Amino acid sequence: MLDVQRNRGAKHREEIDFTRKLMWAHMIFGAAVITLFLFHEVFRWFAGSLVWYGLSLVVMYGFMNGQRSCRLLLALVFLAGAGAGLYFLSRVLPDIVEPRVALVPHSVIPLWVGTANLTYSLGAMFVLFSPRVRRAGETGFVLW
Repeated sequence: MLDVQRNRGAKHREEIDFTRKLMWAHMIFGAAVITLFLFHEVFRWFAGSLVWYGLSLVVMYGFMNGQRSCRLLLALVFLAGAGAGLYFLSRVLPDIVEPRVALVPHSVIPLWVGTANLTYSLGAMFVLFSPRVRRAGETGFVLW
């Protein structure tokens, strides 16, 4: 039994390694987005991105355990993050008054939010349409 559990993903090793890298990139980049909202002192968006990140980790856990519906949910969570970023750039950012002593100037917000939008849109496309990610999700895997 233990031998079966240890070798269950050996057939799809390349797919699992690719998907692992994708999940690690999300965890690192998502934490960077949260930190940047905190450093810009945009506290409501910091809290919202923290909730979004927590939800994405829960869905990611289900995806890694082989639940098929979680792959679609993870792509939707990624697209929701990208959509929220577009909303932030178009509606919220023009009305924000920059604090006198911000750790990071507000002039760099469009750069990193735009990069995050593009990255999470691309990540959602990988999760939805990549056969490697689909096979890894069906097999189940862990991050280490």
